[in-house]
Amino acid sequence: MINKYKNKLQSNKTFDKGEIKKLINWFIKNYGAIRTTKLLDKLKSLGFNFTTKAGISLGIEDLKIPETKKLLFKNTEIELNHFDIKLKKGEINIFQRLEKITKTWNNTNENLKKDLINNFRQTDILNPVYIMTFSGARGNISQIRQLIGMRGLMSDSQGEIIGLPIKSNLKEGLKVTEYFISCYGARKGLVDTALKTANSGYLTRRLVYVAQGQIIKQPDCGTKNGIIISVSRKTNKSEYKIEKEKLIGRVLANDIIDEESGKLVASMGQDICEYIAKKIIKIRKIYVRSPLTCRLNTGICQICYGWNLGNGRMVELGESVGILAAQSIGEPGTQLTMRTFHTGGVFTGETEETINSPHNGIISYDAYKDGKEIETKYGEKAFFTLQEKKIKVSENKFHQSIIKLPKYTTIFVKPNKKVFSEQILAERSTWQQIIQNKSEKYKETRQIKTKISGQIYFDKIKSSKEKVKIEKGDKGKIWILSGNILSNKLLVQNLEKENYTKIKKNKNFTTNKKEIKRINDKSHRIKINNKTFTYFGRFKKNVIINKKNKTTLLVKRLNLQNNFLQITKNSKIYTNKKQKIKVGEFFNINQAFTENKKNKYCNQIVQTGFNKVLLRKANVYLTQKTSKINIKNNFLIKKNNVLFQILYTKEKTTDIVQGLPKIEEFLEAKKTSNLEIIRNNPHEKLKKEFNKLQKKYNNKTTSRLSIQKIQKFLINKIQSVYESQGVKVSDKHMEIIIKQMTSKVIIKEQGDSTLLTGELIELNKIEKINENLKGKAKYEPIILGISKLSLSSQSFISEASFQETTRILTKSAIEGRIDWLYGLKENIVIGNLIPVGTGYKNQL
Repeated sequence: MINKYKNKLQSNKTFDKGEIKKLINWFIKNYGAIRTTKLLDKLKSLGFNFTTKAGISLGIEDLKIPETKKLLFKNTEIELNHFDIKLKKGEINIFQRLEKITKTWNNTNENLKKDLINNFRQTDILNPVYIMTFSGARGNISQIRQLIGMRGLMSDSQGEIIGLPIKSNLKEGLKVTEYFISCYGARKGLVDTALKTANSGYLTRRLVYVAQGQIIKQPDCGTKNGIIISVSRKTNKSEYKIEKEKLIGRVLANDIIDEESGKLVASMGQDICEYIAKKIIKIRKIYVRSPLTCRLNTGICQICYGWNLGNGRMVELGESVGILAAQSIGEPGTQLTMRTFHTGGVFTGETEETINSPHNGIISYDAYKDGKEIETKYGEKAFFTLQEKKIKVSENKFHQSIIKLPKYTTIFVKPNKKVFSEQILAERSTWQQIIQNKSEKYKETRQIKTKISGQIYFDKIKSSKEKVKIEKGDKGKIWILSGNILSNKLLVQNLEKENYTKIKKNKNFTTNKKEIKRINDKSHRIKINNKTFTYFGRFKKNVIINKKNKTTLLVKRLNLQNNFLQITKNSKIYTNKKQKIKVGEFFNINQAFTENKKNKYCNQIVQTGFNKVLLRKANVYLTQKTSKINIKNNFLIKKNNVLFQILYTKEKTTDIVQGLPKIEEFLEAKKTSNLEIIRNNPHEKLKKEFNKLQKKYNNKTTSRLSIQKIQKFLINKIQSVYESQGVKVSDKHMEIIIKQMTSKVIIKEQGDSTLLTGELIELNKIEKINENLKGKAKYEPIILGISKLSLSSQSFISEASFQETTRILTKSAIEGRIDWLYGLKENIVIGNLIPVGTGYKNQL
């Protein structure tokens, strides 16, 4: 039997965890559960026997660090140095730099992981670390990467990324700084494991209360409705497998006829097995029965549910599919919260596929063909390929490499430039990444603060009384020209010590340009007794009035001592246009980028002489179009004061710790998050859809169609969170929960019915009531979150055992409610037999 399986696949193949899964799956389908248990017993014995004989153990020598590690780090640091210079020049902001650090170290970590795997494969394929990791028996690549690669970027207690990566691995041992950074993530892992497991448990509990009444009650509800499963035609093998899994176990809601031959391929009411799935998968849209469209008032019918996924047969009457659905959605959350503990708080973000240089050399390619020049969000000039393209790296005539790049690749290095071994040349993007950002990002408003005191100067920013605008594009800059701001008290003391002249209020005095009678001068320099003082801003802010003798003290608010820098003629000095400064030139405001062995910084060029250049120290900050600037041009600002606010898009670690709140947000159908209204929330989407369809269809059709749209939206959103973690949860389970959330409508007009306006009622019930009425009741669909739904079930016993016990029991007593004991919970509380299981057939 096993030989048949081996022949079907490939002989002499390594049987790792994945292959054993495939074997068992194939065996159970062909030979049944009883014979499979015997096979599993034999596999267990075989495994224990050869594990004992092999005697695989782990020693320090088995942990081999790849030689390329130092080279990768060197290239990464060279690349990041360029971005430090860009930040100091004001070409990028501090958050763009942090994002680039994250991305670059992530890519380095990923490349190091590939290298350590290759190192094992090329040098020692029987290495116990390699065998254990890749067989699926013990450990995973994330742990091996930390052992012999690098620990990488860590997340702090808030789930945000710490910009300083841990370059050491666990074999080498951590430095003191790295150890403290590592503690953040390790502590976060422990805390998250405790707190998030509790959250996940509570989520499961709510789901159970929502779905506990969903039992297989009848063979067929007789509905003609269903849902469409769309199959994309251009699919690779993995996508094809996913599409097939969506179909298997469903029941067809209409006949499927071959378009070419006109023959019947599969008939309505037929369940889809793997054989039929292969036949019908070519069809773009397949109409199937679903729990979402089941017409039973309580529970679900066999045909709408389909197969029991546990045994691959049609679900039996009395099966508690609701509890099964709740557990299927809740359990992965509990499991995945423990993953943060195993990875130890290491940041796990998405990385693009990079193409590295195979060796040192010169890169060459046609920069005008099959693509276009672009600027990345980090201000880098790059070439984006629109077709497949070849690039060549040549060290000499005999040592050359040709690399074939696929479509949509970003090349970072210009032609005819020197490249180093393992340097990142290009980055590959899929079409999905181009049209939509796959990783979940979080937008936040962040404050940019000045690191030095001084005078504000706006560059390409237009300021007026009403608002501040950026003149050209989104490259406005704010300069802080350094200077020490002195307090008024200190100034008075300094003036008295230095015997500065006291000036009466109406006395004339001389400025550097003209004589003015009153203190309302707007120039920046003022001369008293042949001494010149510099002040900035309005004059009133730069004087202190002595109330006793009504005299005015002139105050020099900005002290420029120790804020100038003299650079000798031989130093490298560049203006913002990358031109060297010529001796004897004078600049009013100009950016100079000075470069010597110790310092790299921006300055204001004040004056140039024959053998030296006088520079004033300055800091420059890049703004955005969306920046909120609350400061004024030419005013003074102290160190650590807010310059402006920007909208910052940040990435958080993509573990389930971030995913669980997202799942909860959808299942609770929340309208707000962190006191802010969620744009395009499910309620808003449903309302828009209902109003749009109302113009075309009647009330019944409009309600059904708008609900279907929102059901699909919720299922896709929740599934995307689980899929990001590599967890498979069947759509069928999601559908049972979403069905409950969207099963009720609110009465808008009562018509001939006895219902009250504003009353909540099941959609199936109101449709049946309306069938017998001339003046039909009008209604509108609504979404209820799982907590609200648990407190609005038919059973007051179930509601009271969930939460708010006193309120529910009091209200139920006043209303005289009757509990018909339909579900599980109410029967458990009373002590009855639960209405599920194989014995349920006899109760019907």
